Amino acid sequence: GLDRTDRRDYPEEAVREALLNSIVHRDYSFSGSNLVNVYEDRIEFVSLGGLVSGLELKSIFLGVSQSRNPNLAAVFYRMRLIESYGTGIGKIERAYKACPFQPEFETAKGVFRVTLPNRNEEQEAEVQKIEYANNDISLDEQKNLIIQYVRENGSITRKEVEDLIGAGTTKAFRLLKELCEVDKLEQKGSGKLSAYVIK
Repeated sequence: GLDRTDRRDYPEEAVREALLNSIVHRDYSFSGSNLVNVYEDRIEFVSLGGLVSGLELKSIFLGVSQSRNPNLAAVFYRMRLIESYGTGIGKIERAYKACPFQPEFETAKGVFRVTLPNRNEEQEAEVQKIEYANNDISLDEQKNLIIQYVRENGSITRKEVEDLIGAGTTKAFRLLKELCEVDKLEQKGSGKLSAYVIK
């Protein structure tokens, strides 16, 4: 109907399990930090230590759990942050069961990475395709309009691009990003205060 339906970019349970796993199963003999890399289309959880010696990546999908830090795991279990051992990967996979994008689990010597895809990224891509298809002028003409506006006014914001070519936020941002990538524009400031000028 007319009711708005919001869906989080990432399932809460998947984020929770990936974060807990990166803390409980990392190798603390390394001095480096765990990494949480946030991108537009994914979040990556990178922890040091890799898999426990003797286990392969296939093993964890069978529900096998061998904690590198049993005392830490026991504390998390008593705090009810961990419900049972060896179920984290399964919970992440179930959280993405109905999603066309699936999480990825990778391991290399001394490192383990979990990548959670943004569930709404495909929807944004489809909206962009519709916006492109429905515009009467080509992308090159739209970019030329943006460049001309900047030359006449000194700068342009994302909101001004939306009004100038009748585009949505996603498309306006992508056009500005493409113009920056080919060195025609340069971004000044960040966030809502961003403005774009001739480079």
